[in-house]
Amino acid sequence: MSNQACAAAHRRIAFFLLFSGFTVFAARAEAGTVWMDNGDRITGTILSLDNGILLVNTPYGGDVRLEFKHVKTLQSDKDLVVRDKSVEHDYYAKLVRADTGKVVVDGVERSSDGESNVKTDVSLSSLDSMTAPKPLWGETAVKGKLDLSLNQKTASVNSQDYAADFALDARRGLWRNILTAGYHRSKDGDDIGADNYGGDYTLDRFITQKAFWQGRLRYKRDFVEDVSRQTAYGTGPGYQFWDDELGAFSLSGLVGRMDYGYRDGAQEGFYAGGLRWNYSRYLSGKQFQVYTMGEVYRALGAAGFGMNGEVGLRYRVNNTLSLYVKVARDQVSGTRESMTESTYGTGLGLSW
Repeated sequence: MSNQACAAAHRRIAFFLLFSGFTVFAARAEAGTVWMDNGDRITGTILSLDNGILLVNTPYGGDVRLEFKHVKTLQSDKDLVVRDKSVEHDYYAKLVRADTGKVVVDGVERSSDGESNVKTDVSLSSLDSMTAPKPLWGETAVKGKLDLSLNQKTASVNSQDYAADFALDARRGLWRNILTAGYHRSKDGDDIGADNYGGDYTLDRFITQKAFWQGRLRYKRDFVEDVSRQTAYGTGPGYQFWDDELGAFSLSGLVGRMDYGYRDGAQEGFYAGGLRWNYSRYLSGKQFQVYTMGEVYRALGAAGFGMNGEVGLRYRVNNTLSLYVKVARDQVSGTRESMTESTYGTGLGLSW
């Protein structure tokens, strides 16, 4: 190889190494980074700040929880919703590294007077919360969970109690599909206390960022209660008050039909109006979750009334495993047969 050819090859290699180094440096510069007061530097995606806990998702350790009072400064790799403790300032902005105890907010400030561009230093001690916004338009996401509970006692009278609950949330653009299913059985000796299964399918079509139209179908089969079958379907408007890394809350009002089947073969049905809710809130850097969901409905022109709902507390062991405790209630009254069923459960949850 001639000297000129060798020189050209060396230049190409040098250019490649320089370009690669610049690319790596740029990628690191764009990554979210948190500088701690003990000299540590945490790199990852900033998810939320709540009650003094900063949650950062790292590629090497999953979710990391940091006490915000030990943060010197930080920067984000994408826009965040940032609120201060006075509730007077609400930013949709990136965070840029600043002097110790401060951060530069670079983006849009939102207030009752409208929106304005802003790039200013903010004291870390003045910040109350941060959340990574969830985009609606064009979003494609699938998540689910499986809760399992099993209790068995062997004594003079054997007892068993086991339950399984499944939930799947699939979103695509303006559409949201939510499917839930569950099975519960309890037995004490020869006495069967509960034996039922059921499911619920909900389809939401968003009209705006907050408002949506909902359709739903619910079915429950019970082998113990006099009300042996429940079928409900309805449609109506709904509103998503918020949905971010710290939780979600929505309400929907539905008009539809309720049909009941009884153990002796009789049937009954009526049209009804109802209100559905779905609320969840994460605490301590998403270590804990409190939630409640359900619906109440009343017959149109008749005395029928029903309610089914659930409230629970969940502790996240890691990104996949959790421990939960919950109570669910299913009530039917004002019909040919009445029913009040309460279920208490605790067990292990799997999420993805």
